[in-house]
Amino acid sequence: MAEIVLLHYTAPPVVGGVESVVGTHARLLRSAGYDVRIVAGRGGGRRLPAAILPLIYSRHAEIQRAHTSLHQGDPSLFERLRDRLADLLTPHLENRICLAHNVFTLAKNLPLTAALHELLSGGLRVRMVAWTHDLAWANPQDAGRMRDAYPWNLLKTARADVTYVAITEAVRDLLVRHLGIPAQGVAVVYTGTSVETLHGLQPQTLRILEMLPLRERFPVLLMPIRITRRKNLEMAIHIAVALRARGADPLIVVTGPLGVHNPTNRKYLADLQALRRGLGADDDVCFLAEHGIRCGPRVIGDLYLLCDAVLITSTLEGFGMPVAEAGMLRTPVFCTRIPAAVEVGGEFLTYFDPGDEPRTVAEKILTCLLGSDASRLRRRVAERFTWDAILNRQLLPLLERLARAPVRG
Repeated sequence: MAEIVLLHYTAPPVVGGVESVVGTHARLLRSAGYDVRIVAGRGGGRRLPAAILPLIYSRHAEIQRAHTSLHQGDPSLFERLRDRLADLLTPHLENRICLAHNVFTLAKNLPLTAALHELLSGGLRVRMVAWTHDLAWANPQDAGRMRDAYPWNLLKTARADVTYVAITEAVRDLLVRHLGIPAQGVAVVYTGTSVETLHGLQPQTLRILEMLPLRERFPVLLMPIRITRRKNLEMAIHIAVALRARGADPLIVVTGPLGVHNPTNRKYLADLQALRRGLGADDDVCFLAEHGIRCGPRVIGDLYLLCDAVLITSTLEGFGMPVAEAGMLRTPVFCTRIPAAVEVGGEFLTYFDPGDEPRTVAEKILTCLLGSDASRLRRRVAERFTWDAILNRQLLPLLERLARAPVRG
């Protein structure tokens, strides 16, 4: 596999949006088998090793003096730093793919930008990618401080030996406008997110994610309950079948163990497994107890965040804790109209009766979820803006194309 260099002014643990992307790219690409190194002016550490070249840092004192001298009409310090950076970068870039974040389009370190142009013009064998988050010439605050002369004009100079990537179509449009690149010449690779990043999932939850395709299925319905007959889990299996018949790709996850106080619950689970198998729903309904997984409160909390909704098919509940928990975490609830659920959830649940036809319940679930802006946004992000989706649909195909392309130089 090709060796990848991620180049930016700073790297994690320095906090910033681009730094977060650089760190995530490093982790994702290493997990995909790539040899990845970060080259930055500050940052790095034991968890995210980096080659630190201080002159890359945008606030380095010499870089700041060079910028001041440039504005005063003296390019000598700029030129010396440009040449030093070119020498420093050469062994890190040669015969590699370099994802250079923002350094081709921002004026934060002009000697660095110029050094990259010099290396490319001098024939350095590198597959260079201008990974564009922002453009100085498109920002009125930055553009007002620049001149239409070297080296500022490098920031709006397109190169045939550079692959341009924009993080959104809007940024791609700015590249087209300010650099004159054809739109089809700019790849769009989004910046991603994940529940893991925002929430910090428990190890047991990560095990469940490895085992179950929660990210790929819709709807994912969570049943945070024990396996006892009053939970009416037969209905859940029939609802899964009805959702599948409606063209959905459902996954119902029952988190609880067997109810401990009734020895017939083991027979009940066997009956449910037989029903599931007979209806062809083995891939659509999962009892975590089958896999020896016991979920503590924090894992259950994770699963509330990972599912599309909570499903309760019980014929009787004393309180209905899943309703209260789902309310705390803003998770929609589809629930049988039993007194405890009505008392806890009031008018804010979507109710059905235990005797309702499963296809009626399935229709109600899909109508509610597909009609909810929050649910539609959730699915849109899951399909297009999670790191897993971006890695597989955009980032890896881009790198594979670059690896096959001849090295210019």
